[in-house]
Amino acid sequence: MAPRQHPRILNASFTRSRGGLSLNSIIMISMLAALLCGFAYLWNSYAEMSGSNWGTTGSFVSKDSLAILPPTEEKPSIRGSSSERNAVRDGNPDDAPMSMAPAKVKAAVSSLTVEKEPVSSKDVTVPKQNRLYCMIPFIWTPSAFPAYHAIRSTWGKRCHITKFFIDPIIGDNTVGFYNMTDENEAKRAALEANMSLPDDVVVLHSMKRPWHTCSAEENRENNKPIGNCRNIWEKIWRAWVYVVYGTGGSHASGVRPNENGKTDVFNAEWFVKVDADTYLFPDNLPRFVESKGWSYNDQHYFGHKLNHRQGDRKVSIIAGAAVFFSRATLVAAGRTFNTMSMERGDEEEDGTCRDAYTGTEEVVTAVCIKDYVRAEAATDTDGREQISLYEVELILEYNRTEQGEWWYWQGKERVPCHNNPYDCISHLPLAFHHNKDPKDLLDLDKEFYNDDLNVRKRRKGYVNTYFDKVRAAMKLAETTESIAQTDKNVLIEHSRNTEVADKQMLLSHSSSPNENRLYCMVPFIWTTEYLPQYHAIRATWGKRCDVLKFYIDPIIGDKSIGFLDLRVNETSDLPDDVVVVKDIKRPWNDCMQQDGDEVKTCRNIWEKLWRSWLWMNDHGELDQAEWFTKVDADTYLFPEHLKRYVEEKGWLPSEHHYFGHVLRHRIQKSDADASIVAGAAVFFSRTTLKSLAGVLKDFEDGATRRGPQECKDDYTSEEEVVTAVCLKKHFGVEAQTTLDGNGKELVAVAEPEDSLLWNRTEQGEWWYWENKPKVDPVTGAEIHQCCGDLPIAFHGYKDPQWFYLLENEFHGSNYKVNDEDSWKYEWRNPMTTKDYFDRVRKAMLKTA
Repeated sequence: MAPRQHPRILNASFTRSRGGLSLNSIIMISMLAALLCGFAYLWNSYAEMSGSNWGTTGSFVSKDSLAILPPTEEKPSIRGSSSERNAVRDGNPDDAPMSMAPAKVKAAVSSLTVEKEPVSSKDVTVPKQNRLYCMIPFIWTPSAFPAYHAIRSTWGKRCHITKFFIDPIIGDNTVGFYNMTDENEAKRAALEANMSLPDDVVVLHSMKRPWHTCSAEENRENNKPIGNCRNIWEKIWRAWVYVVYGTGGSHASGVRPNENGKTDVFNAEWFVKVDADTYLFPDNLPRFVESKGWSYNDQHYFGHKLNHRQGDRKVSIIAGAAVFFSRATLVAAGRTFNTMSMERGDEEEDGTCRDAYTGTEEVVTAVCIKDYVRAEAATDTDGREQISLYEVELILEYNRTEQGEWWYWQGKERVPCHNNPYDCISHLPLAFHHNKDPKDLLDLDKEFYNDDLNVRKRRKGYVNTYFDKVRAAMKLAETTESIAQTDKNVLIEHSRNTEVADKQMLLSHSSSPNENRLYCMVPFIWTTEYLPQYHAIRATWGKRCDVLKFYIDPIIGDKSIGFLDLRVNETSDLPDDVVVVKDIKRPWNDCMQQDGDEVKTCRNIWEKLWRSWLWMNDHGELDQAEWFTKVDADTYLFPEHLKRYVEEKGWLPSEHHYFGHVLRHRIQKSDADASIVAGAAVFFSRTTLKSLAGVLKDFEDGATRRGPQECKDDYTSEEEVVTAVCLKKHFGVEAQTTLDGNGKELVAVAEPEDSLLWNRTEQGEWWYWENKPKVDPVTGAEIHQCCGDLPIAFHGYKDPQWFYLLENEFHGSNYKVNDEDSWKYEWRNPMTTKDYFDRVRKAMLKTA
């Protein structure tokens, strides 16, 4: 008997038939084909409507793409896969694959960048996009297909990108298990079990502990599966590494996202890990983050915040129903996950950031990212939760007073709705969790998006009342957004028609002598090591600058993930406040600084500075403010105090001013015999920088070795000296001190905890005190002691956590250091330091 042919290759069999066909045969074949097509159409339509089909609707694995594993990575061993079982069954244990770590793939350096928004024209500013990437951890088994189709046909189609991340083992006990990292098994899955993978499915081929068999070591050695398990943490962290770096997984089509120059992380601004039994409202996410004023360039990790693990893990967590991240947070988290310890991966999590055999992925996620972001509660202005953790009808009945402080309520700030049943979920919700029946997702979609109210008959009255509020709020939001878009279009058209007048008005405004705007220029290196400093500056003192921009070398990345040269790569995207100084000839990662035969990295900060100032002049930046500061990334700045200082001095931006903490130890040691301003924070009037730019534009590319300090391009990190030399030589501008009325320094070149204790008499004339006058020539009082009560800058904070703590001290923020790390963040010389901070706060209150 001829073997039965698989229906999927039936058409191919007709094609291969030899010889002619009679007319009757052709008619019969046509009728049969029509019947089959009609049946397939009806079956597919039913599947899409009910979510209950047992196949897939996506593209099938082609012959050329059956091998999901990229050829550049080693194929890992999957416990319990049929290839492993068959090797033992056939008596060839030596052929059973051993556990192999995937080959190390160099991470895409573009993961350090943040995508810019496209603009419709060079003259029109387009608002930030808030696209949402929906990542769904999933198990590819017939019983899960209804959920897959329900998600795709409901909320999943409203995400900008929806992807399902699956274990490499697919199938079940009925159809068998197949290892999709094995080409032969992938073919068999398609032919024997009709299990092919759509393009929105990503196989995490590097997973070591798939869902169908997690076992103890002894059982693993004997190849004895002991049952199903939930090792969701490994799946989560590997999925995010794939999104950020494009490694560790593949699409069914075989295309890896980093092959076209971009990983998934640059295809959206916001990201959510969402459970398959959650109903998501993707269109409410932009409304929520816009209401908060959040930017995807800042660190945000949010959702339904729970505090019950503060006791043992010292972190608040975001419940796993729907966990949201900004792009900035996901980029940082991807690097953390990609470099965390893989040791003891078969052990339960213990509060450290490592691979672990655990189902409490929410806890390990919070632990791993706690150094740069903490969980934020997604609540509306009335304190209502944006995410329902269980069935809506249950959550609406919760009453905090009656229930007591169980884990759900623990540590949450009390709001009136906690004791007001039926109204403590937001009217513009982000997610409803615990919809185990996929039909529930279909019903919810009908209710909120198709105005199909027939499903209301199955719900309790108070649930219908709440859903009415949701529909009304969503319709109001849509109407408001439509009106706003219309107004914006009119405004854009008006802007085009009045472009010249607007520019003239702006120029007139920026030239006003009464303005004291401050432009903060931060020389920076764009590498993962320093990104926490970038975010800390933007979240603290940087937001009080009138303009804040970071000027970076054209080389980004680091040794661990590789370097990318932005002088030849135009595809990398960066935040709008980052400027690439592409003309730099000696980037930070490879300057010709040699120790014998070894070439070392270097800091050629002078070239970066003068080329940055020249860029500012050439691009109109010097018309954006009256005062300018070059400020180090480890400096905490008080922009508001600088403005007050120049006002009290009566200085004008049209005059020459170059000022800060003046050091005199280089007098008679440089060609121009100049005092210098310490590089922690150097201040200039607009006229001074514009004049200096006129000199810089005539610079020729300088030496590769450091020479005498002259006003020229040079290979040196002593930018303070060359700056002073140029200003004195060409314009006769001398460095001016920043002292208060009592002669105290307002710019501390070190942390104030230390510099408050510096004593000239006890310390002697080291470089800090060298050539500084000891007393005021008018009053006779001692001068140059630290520190004034309205400081302008504190220098030396290499750890960005200190910026947040300083923000707490002087601007009333509520940033909290983790209890286990609190010992690291205690002020040195606490009595002197706290007494000084008290004086600063009092002075700030008086001048507010």
